[in-house]
Amino acid sequence: MTGTFRGDALADGILDALRANPAAARASLLVLHDASAPPAAAYAARIESFAPRAGFPVTVRDYPASLTELRALLDATQGAVLPIHPLPGWIDAPTLTEMLGPDRDPEGLHPLHAGALALGRPGIVPPTADAAFRVAEAIAGPLSGRTAALVGASPVVGRPLALLLIAAGATVRVAQASTRDLAAETRDAEIVFSAVGRPGLLGRDHLCKGAIGIDIGITRQGDRLVGDLDADSLNGHASWLTHVPDGVGPVTVACLMCNAARLGGAEV
Repeated sequence: MTGTFRGDALADGILDALRANPAAARASLLVLHDASAPPAAAYAARIESFAPRAGFPVTVRDYPASLTELRALLDATQGAVLPIHPLPGWIDAPTLTEMLGPDRDPEGLHPLHAGALALGRPGIVPPTADAAFRVAEAIAGPLSGRTAALVGASPVVGRPLALLLIAAGATVRVAQASTRDLAAETRDAEIVFSAVGRPGLLGRDHLCKGAIGIDIGITRQGDRLVGDLDADSLNGHASWLTHVPDGVGPVTVACLMCNAARLGGAEV
C-alpha cells in the first residue's frame, strides 16, 4: 500500500513551538493579494486561517491601486510583507523585492537571503522549499546519504530546495519538465520532488518501486486541485505520496509564519 502524507500534524507542531516563543509576539505579517485571482485568494485564505495560531498579528488585504499607494503602505508598515502572485501590472517582482528589502521579505527571495542559503548559512528560506524539505524528513528521516531528484528549478522552490538537500548531505539531481528523458533523471531516486504545475507529469515510469513522491506543483482543474504526480498510477508502487493540497501546503504556511517571526527578531 502507498501511504498518503498529510502535513497538518507537522504544521501544528511548528506553530505550537512558534506560539510558545515569547519573542515571536513582536512579529507581524502583512499579506497582499489580488482577490480576483483564485489561487492567490485560496493561499491568502489559508494564511488567514492559520493566523490565530501564529501568536502575532496577520493582516490580509488587496494590493493598493498604484505604486504611490504601495510605497505609502510600506512606509507605514512594520514587519514582514508577503506579496502573493500575480502582482499588479504596474510593478514587477524584482522592483517589489527591492522595495521590501531583506528585513521585510518572508519569502527569502532577496539576494541577501538567497546568497546566505547558497553559502550554506540559511536564514530566511523560501517557505515552500523549507516545507518540502521538512516533509521529506518527516517521511524518510535524516536525508544524509539519500538520493533525491527535483523536477523544476524555480527560485521559489526548486533551487532553494536543492541547496537545502545538498546541505543535509543528500545526493541531488535537478531536472526540468522539458528534460528530454525525464524518467531517466528521476527513476533511480529514493525521493522525487516535483514543483512544475503540470498535472500528471510523473507516473509509474518516473519513480522506482518504493520511492517517496513529494508533490509541490498544484494545479486547479475544474473544481478540484491536482498535482504533478499521477497518484492513480503510483498507488501501490510508491511507498509514500503527499496529499494534494494538504501535504506540503499547510507546512508551507507554518514555515511562512516562522520566517515572519525571524524577521521580527525571534530565534525559531
